[in-house]
Amino acid sequence: MMKFVLRSAVLSASLGVLFGSAVADEIELKLASWGPAKHYIAEARAEWVKEVNEVIKGRYQLIEYPGGQLFGPKEMHKAVAKGTVDLGVVLQPRAMGMVPMLQGVYLPFAYDSAEEAAKAYQGESREIIERALEKKRIKLIYASFAGGVNVFSSAGSLNTAEDFNGLRVLATSPMVTEIMNRLGASPDTSIPQTEQYMALKRGVADASLNTVVSGFFQKTYEVSPYMTTTDISFPTVLITMNLKAWDKLPEDVQQTMLEIGKKKEAQTLAYSKGWEMKFSGELSKAGATVTTLPSEEREKIKKIALGVWQDWADANGKDAERLLELNLAD
Repeated sequence: MMKFVLRSAVLSASLGVLFGSAVADEIELKLASWGPAKHYIAEARAEWVKEVNEVIKGRYQLIEYPGGQLFGPKEMHKAVAKGTVDLGVVLQPRAMGMVPMLQGVYLPFAYDSAEEAAKAYQGESREIIERALEKKRIKLIYASFAGGVNVFSSAGSLNTAEDFNGLRVLATSPMVTEIMNRLGASPDTSIPQTEQYMALKRGVADASLNTVVSGFFQKTYEVSPYMTTTDISFPTVLITMNLKAWDKLPEDVQQTMLEIGKKKEAQTLAYSKGWEMKFSGELSKAGATVTTLPSEEREKIKKIALGVWQDWADANGKDAERLLELNLAD
């Protein structure tokens, strides 16, 4: 009996060592994220993590740190580039200072729909963007697509291009800021997105720029109850990885991340329109006035924007010129 107990103990210990070794050999990869968990982009990302982990279990494990626990949108691209985190959720407009080529897929008033904007992340255009990111030690895994950026105003609905004249608008993109200047607006770039609600509430500005879904979740409509659909631009949320960490991954793990990411990319594009319609209705229910800038007025602004796009391309070299050519092609 004693021999049986001893053998069982030895066997259990051996299994424990083997099991512990298997767990110890599984490498954890930290994914830093931010934003509301119930947003469709976050839900698609959670599915991506789960599906990738099912394939790579035993070797690697993706662990998401949500809600800005590690980094927020303002500094995420820098954290990924430095390798402070393995993976990070990068808000494309925030990273344009570090990677100017990202402006080439974020051309204000260039696209009439999210589907048009998504084409900028295909083919040669995507290759240019990926090369530019990799020069900064960032690997693009997949892009998530949001709805159009619109104007939330406390000064009333915008019915003509001339209604922008004198509007004190909070902006963050340099190109949008320049277009607003040419429209006669008074753009303010000094106030970060997280502080814009209070700035609007205090009357520091008349308007801010936001998507329908984010404007609802952030309750922008409470302080700027007039939402005019303008589709100024279509920001993307990029799932990225530090390039050095990426290069260390086995090829099959890389392919798993990319292939499942491609499916989530298509999923977010499909969801973007439905969620935009849904939350436009929610804004109306909450008391906001929802209107659309007439197409002929938007075309007037587009003609003004064309000069701003060209100035950017001229200042940023051949890749920028090629991006502009690719993304404005009919």
